[in-house]
Amino acid sequence: MKISTFLALTVACVPLATNAVINGRFATSPFLKGVVRVNDDCTGALIGNKCVLTAHHCLAKNRLGEVMIPEFKDSVVVQSSNKSTIVSSFEAGYDESRCYVIEIAVLDKNHNMGYELLKDVAESNFFVAGWGYLGDYTLPQTLQFIKYPFSANYSNKGILLPVADGVSGIAFRDSGGPLFSCSGDKCLIGAVVNGKASGSTMLDTQHVFCDVRSNWEWIQKTLSDHCL
Repeated sequence: MKISTFLALTVACVPLATNAVINGRFATSPFLKGVVRVNDDCTGALIGNKCVLTAHHCLAKNRLGEVMIPEFKDSVVVQSSNKSTIVSSFEAGYDESRCYVIEIAVLDKNHNMGYELLKDVAESNFFVAGWGYLGDYTLPQTLQFIKYPFSANYSNKGILLPVADGVSGIAFRDSGGPLFSCSGDKCLIGAVVNGKASGSTMLDTQHVFCDVRSNWEWIQKTLSDHCL
């Protein structure tokens, strides 16, 4: 898929989701059908042949739950009854020098469309997608999607991105979702949504994303051992 096609998702002709928590638009690319709902509480992304990359807290209460695999229907990505059971999961382990709060869940069946991961994330061209609450506190039937208009700040806490004007912020069910970084003709996963950054207020909010780069060796080993 060419980058021009992916970026076209953000233009005005795409229907705006009313009061979406992430102020997003409907996900109108089949490329995004690998963004899944995890345990009905979070978002995640398919990787490898049978795994999901998500946030650690998304599996903390129910490690052997299930994920909802969406479908592309009527030009949008929508929820479906297609589910896969989580049979095991693996966490990165504590390390104060990097963002470690991510987890990989292994599914009971292959999904055959895992996203590629990006080790060296650019400072801009970020996109995020999620299944979280809308502004009216209802749950979307259609995947929500947004392009961040900002450059990123990096720290050992992860990637920090300010919240745009009019955006309510990542909320319940959006945690664990992928941060896509687009470069050239590809959009790859560069990080995982972990919630609002420490110290955020209603007037000054940042989202924190646990980056793939700081966990590269662990992710590659887990993929090789459990996800192929």
